[in-house]
Amino acid sequence: MKIKRLVLVNLFQTFTHDVIFNESGITIITAPNGYGKTVFLKVIDAIFNRQLSYLYELDFSDLLLETSCGDIRIEKTIGKTGAQLDVHLENTNVSFKVNARSFVRSERLISRIDGYVPFLNRVGPQEWLDERTDEIYSVEQVLLKFSEYLPREDISSIFPEEFLSFTDSLDTYFIQDQRLSQSYPAYRHPRRRAPVKTIEKYANELKEIIDASSLNSSRVSQQLDSTFPVRLLDKKDIQLMNIEEIKNMLFDLQKRRSELSNLGLLSSEQQVPQMASLETIEASDQKVLTLYVQDTLKKLNSYDDIYKKIDLFSRILNEKRLTFKKVQINSEEGFYFETKTGNRLKLNQLSSGEQHQVVLLFELIFKAGKNTFVLIDEPEISLHIAWQKEFLSDLNEIISLHNYNVVIATHSPQIINSNWELTKDLALGVEE
Repeated sequence: MKIKRLVLVNLFQTFTHDVIFNESGITIITAPNGYGKTVFLKVIDAIFNRQLSYLYELDFSDLLLETSCGDIRIEKTIGKTGAQLDVHLENTNVSFKVNARSFVRSERLISRIDGYVPFLNRVGPQEWLDERTDEIYSVEQVLLKFSEYLPREDISSIFPEEFLSFTDSLDTYFIQDQRLSQSYPAYRHPRRRAPVKTIEKYANELKEIIDASSLNSSRVSQQLDSTFPVRLLDKKDIQLMNIEEIKNMLFDLQKRRSELSNLGLLSSEQQVPQMASLETIEASDQKVLTLYVQDTLKKLNSYDDIYKKIDLFSRILNEKRLTFKKVQINSEEGFYFETKTGNRLKLNQLSSGEQHQVVLLFELIFKAGKNTFVLIDEPEISLHIAWQKEFLSDLNEIISLHNYNVVIATHSPQIINSNWELTKDLALGVEE
């Protein structure tokens, strides 16, 4: 699915915005403070994550979202019984309403809330405490705000299947402006929140990603090694490599192992067999080496995806972003930093701007998946002007790896640089 256009009518009872998104992959939304740049991102994220509570609370009268898979229109009205959203899927002609009484109070749903929403703690028969924010929610509020956590068979009783299918058609990833710390519930002390430095959390996440890749490679290795004797003794003919092909492949494999080791993905390097011994090998030896090369290639291919991501992450930081510092990758810590003289730095010793850069790059490269619709709010925060000017160049390189579309909300002319054709100014053509 691709998002083509978003129209937001009577936002804050003041603005009507109409944005057609660029087909090139990047759309930049600009405007003075208060015009609703961030709101545009949040509206898209709320629809596809089925967080209609955001729209339920937002001050607007009508919105239209046009996509390659059909359009959705949402009208908000205020009546005697409170607010109501009238949702209409124009491609299927399905409509439904969302209001404070849209949801059925049942023991099944209540038990599902207890079991599937990890940060909510039951504090009453039909009340839950959000341990991240200390807010209290009723059944209706929980189902409005956190329906994406519930199993599909339960939310299908809340939303029509056509709406679920529509929202399943696109993954969104929202990179918000507050990026350097996150709060997580402290389960033993429900009233206390446990703030975590995002950069520390992401270092640990990269460690887990590397561990998962190593485990996958080990599975491939075990499968290949266990069948190697059978395949070697198989009488069926295989396409044997000639001596020069074997030499070249062994050198290529050694180079790949060295690259993977330099990025912390392999703990040791395998030596290349002596080339002199390959000149007089017989056909049986040729088959052994052919199978060995093919198997090794399959084992190393298990690291392809993570290698490309780590290489891009470390290259952008080391070649363009960090001054007198260098990021290092390993399987024990994920990533860490050291000075050019080799002194280790704690993650919190990086400047605010450096931390913002690391966190932003990590989210773009490792957390936003392929074909995702990425929403970035104010990427310029704490970044040096020179870094801001390089942002779109780096982003295009990341997009070439992930093939996703991006919408950016920014104040910064340096982020835009010379790419004014990508911008949509909300201050132009405003209807009051």
